[in-house]
Amino acid sequence: MGPSVMTKKSVLKKFFKKEETVLMLFALPGLLGLLAFYVIPFLISFYFTLINNNVAKNFVGLHNFSELLSNEAFLLGLKNTAIFMAICVPVNMIFPLAVAMLLNKTVRMKSLFCLIFLLPLVIPSGSVAHFWKSIFGLNGVINGAFFAGAPVNWLDTQWCRSLITTIFIWKNAGYNIVLFLAGLQAIPKEYYEYAAVEGANALNKFFRITLVYIIPTTFLVFIMSVINSFKSFKEIYLICGAYPHQSIYMLQHYMNNQFSALNYQKLASAAYVLSIFIIALVFLFYRIQYKQAKNF
Repeated sequence: MGPSVMTKKSVLKKFFKKEETVLMLFALPGLLGLLAFYVIPFLISFYFTLINNNVAKNFVGLHNFSELLSNEAFLLGLKNTAIFMAICVPVNMIFPLAVAMLLNKTVRMKSLFCLIFLLPLVIPSGSVAHFWKSIFGLNGVINGAFFAGAPVNWLDTQWCRSLITTIFIWKNAGYNIVLFLAGLQAIPKEYYEYAAVEGANALNKFFRITLVYIIPTTFLVFIMSVINSFKSFKEIYLICGAYPHQSIYMLQHYMNNQFSALNYQKLASAAYVLSIFIIALVFLFYRIQYKQAKNF
């Protein structure tokens, strides 16, 4: 190997090292913000899970966690959150995938349809809450049109869970549609043409080609759907308040009410239990996704 080749390699190494340094400098403010506002406060809050109250500060070990797991309000919030996620996350994956597949086949006005589905993302939560309350509230359009004599508070009945689920799908489906559409467009068309020559039908193409090649996209959509299901508390709170119907009393309601009562012990304990639940769920899906990708 000549000296000129060695010189070129050393120059390239220095160039890439400089690029990495510049990228790290750009990422540093975001990393510092993440540590200062998320990671460090989260670690510090573990201290509150080990004491009995803010005044005496006696060490109680895991007593707060055991007390939390026997708390009716916490268990109700945990159950409703699990039900809400079990309904919303699959629907928020299947419906966007179906729409994305239709858009992928439609060449004309594809951008317009994507824009229409993405519009709910830019609508402020306050406007969303006001709109749905004006329809289903005690003095809303539904009661005014059909139940003027005996108005029904739809936001305080079992129907409110269906309403919240609809709002979640309506607001978050557009983002997942765009993600799935990008994943579908990355699949080479030659695969489908070859499958058609071999006599494969639409179902075979879907399960043997489409699903296989969008596994990474599906994993990303799953993560985003889980995150957005927890972020939907904002709309639930604005529409139904701090103490809604028991069918939509979420973990975030419990944590928000404990924060209002300055009960940091229960709040921190609930935050750690919720974090463990999310990490376990994501890790489980990651293992499934990894095995599926490995098999194919």
